[in-house]
Amino acid sequence: MRVRSNARRRREQGLTLVELIVVIAIIGILIGAGFMGLLAWLKSDNEALARNRLRADLQVAMSYALQQPATSTTNGNWSLQLVKTPTTQTLYVCSGSTGGCAGNVNPANGPVEVRVSTIPLNVNVTINGVAMTCLGFTPLAQPILAATPTTAANACVWPAADANGEWVFTFQAGSAAANGTQVQYVF
Repeated sequence: MRVRSNARRRREQGLTLVELIVVIAIIGILIGAGFMGLLAWLKSDNEALARNRLRADLQVAMSYALQQPATSTTNGNWSLQLVKTPTTQTLYVCSGSTGGCAGNVNPANGPVEVRVSTIPLNVNVTINGVAMTCLGFTPLAQPILAATPTTAANACVWPAADANGEWVFTFQAGSAAANGTQVQYVF
């Protein structure tokens, strides 16, 4: 009879401190694992978002270069410019190959901003290992290369193509040392 009363008393007391600590530790481990998974997903999502916006803006700039040659800017070409500030990272499609169009809507002041896209601030964009700044297009929607003799001194130019004649855009959230994930787009 005494054994039965101890069992009933044990049920009425609830959890011991050790049991409570074990349960809290297990819950903490599960939450931590979920949080790390969430961070990894956010990094890959930001990289994919940046890639998709850059790809769309490249297509827009090339389309404009073919359809509407710019008239009031140097070289009469179109460009895609990446502008980084401490709080934002913005892609501009510009009506000229010299860049510097951010916020300009008056053709008399140089290249005009025709499209704006923001990309996550923590994503670094490189082309064949070179940080992206400004890419210009000819009226035939071809990349303006630095080696072209008719290119203006302040024109937006592309870095050298790789051995396959391609430009590999790499999007990486954070630093290379922090994680090994990255997304690429081959042009």
